[in-house]
Amino acid sequence: MITANQASIRPVTSPATSPSNKYMYLFLGISFGTCYGIASLFMFFADFIVPITGELTLMHPLAIVALYSPSIAGLITCYVMGGTEALKGMFMKLVPRRQDLFWIPLIIGISIIFASTMHFGSLLFGIPVPELTYSVPEMIWLGIVNLIKETGLIGGLFGWIGFLLPFLQGKLKNNITSGLITGLLFGLWVLPGYLISSFGTSTTYIYYVVQLMAFIVFQSYIFNATKGTLLFYLLAFWLVATGSQIDLYYFNPQVQIMQFFFFAISAIVIHVIFKRKNVDTSLQTFPAYVLERK
Repeated sequence: MITANQASIRPVTSPATSPSNKYMYLFLGISFGTCYGIASLFMFFADFIVPITGELTLMHPLAIVALYSPSIAGLITCYVMGGTEALKGMFMKLVPRRQDLFWIPLIIGISIIFASTMHFGSLLFGIPVPELTYSVPEMIWLGIVNLIKETGLIGGLFGWIGFLLPFLQGKLKNNITSGLITGLLFGLWVLPGYLISSFGTSTTYIYYVVQLMAFIVFQSYIFNATKGTLLFYLLAFWLVATGSQIDLYYFNPQVQIMQFFFFAISAIVIHVIFKRKNVDTSLQTFPAYVLERK
């Protein structure tokens, strides 16, 4: 007999089995369909849509919907696959285990090294840097403000990292390949942002894609070592995105190249350290990792 509580769980797949690719297609369909659909309206029907909604900027409501589409898609797919229990488990992955709390100061330390590398690397290679005019309290405040401005950060959290990365790990049995594909699809998803001139980006698209691929491979090691804790990805992405906002360096193509090499080398270093220290990096797969209890 099925009770009321049991009815909320959709028995579409066992956590131990590899789920159907249709769930990945559902996720990608919602994510790309929403983002590319909204972008297409402003690229091909600007004369009609702009007088009604206004110019499309990063803080425009429709842009925010597009930026949040991966997380919306990830949560919808999560519910379809595992019902309310899986959805609850996804949100619980924002709370780190007690034994993983040391990652918070470690990620902050890595981010400081990252920002210092971008700043002094720019000086070393003759890349212009902004004049440092902010005090430390002002930098902290601007960093907090940037957490709000980085709408795409939370917008992709439950999608690219919460769903797609562990889903691919379950399929491919490899975090590196899964991370590269996740970063590539993430990069393809952001393409409209480079085609809409009103977004005013000064970066190079192909560099941004390979940056994402290297960053997500690096993050996949932390993700697996912490049993799929999403908070650490959120923290790391926010911190590395803040350096240019507090005028430590310009986010331009030259800096993008340095960022790619930073995270590529970081991925190699963390791989070697984890292997030598025998760190448990068992692949976190979807939906198993959101259904297990800590």
